[in-house]
Amino acid sequence: MLLSVCDTDGTSLSMKMNEILESHSQHFSHLWEGFMGSKQTPSLSELEQLLCSCSAFIYLGMEHFMENIPPGKLAALNLSECRMALLFDRVQNNASILRQAKFDMHRRAGQFALKEPLETALLLSLGGVGCVVLNQWHSSLQQNTHNMATVVDNLLRFTHTSGQTIHALRKGDSSEISQNMVAGSYDQVLPTDSKEDNVHCKMTHSAYNCILYGLPNLIVS
Repeated sequence: MLLSVCDTDGTSLSMKMNEILESHSQHFSHLWEGFMGSKQTPSLSELEQLLCSCSAFIYLGMEHFMENIPPGKLAALNLSECRMALLFDRVQNNASILRQAKFDMHRRAGQFALKEPLETALLLSLGGVGCVVLNQWHSSLQQNTHNMATVVDNLLRFTHTSGQTIHALRKGDSSEISQNMVAGSYDQVLPTDSKEDNVHCKMTHSAYNCILYGLPNLIVS
């Protein structure tokens, strides 16, 4: 199952998701379903049904994944069918910061804590998810989609385990497709070799954003 929630300022998230899907058209993508784009944002009941019926869950979106479902609802779900949840959230821009600030104005301190990575992973694990991969801090759209492309490629193309996939991300063993996705945009703004090292440092830093909670030996099959 696949879910992508686009920001209200454009369709950049859904466009990136479509690029990744097209690159894996031969790897079970005909079995994937879900929502993409701001016009297809699922209702709470639709999201609950998808979470409870999927074998794997992918999310690419702005700010926190937990904005889409109340913690109490998530804790009550039976997610034993979902073996793996990949949450590429915390993409941030000026518009998302303002929206998040409005949401946070009416929250208590305990509600803030439940949006943190560890608490999110605990809630998903409580429901029965075997492996949770998610971000520790905010990221740019480019860095987040690069990480997602690399993780999906290692899981589907190379059939690595969940642990091997995150380890490959740390080592910078990104796939040819994800490298090309990044190179296509960076080459235009970084014409000199001196700036390429800075890009490499940023991408290496971003690679440590993703952490794995749960089973490191799951294989997508």
